Amino acid sequence: MTQQTAKTKSVHGIENCRVFEIGIENYAECLKQGPCNCSHAIPFGYSFLCKHPRLDEIIKNTKKSQPIAGVQ
Repeated sequence: MTQQTAKTKSVHGIENCRVFEIGIENYAECLKQGPCNCSHAIPFGYSFLCKHPRLDEIIKNTKKSQPIAGVQ
């Protein structure tokens, strides 16, 4: 019999995660639409804060995916 493991979003990777830096160390606002079921998301008002252990990488990925201002 094979053992099955539960998969969470953190197991799948962070390639689709996007956040907005809010100026508080180790926290950022999750930019995912709709209710967030990520185990690293903390409900905060009308949004979710990200407390992912790889948050620095997620911030870098978000900045890379944003278009550069003035470039057409």
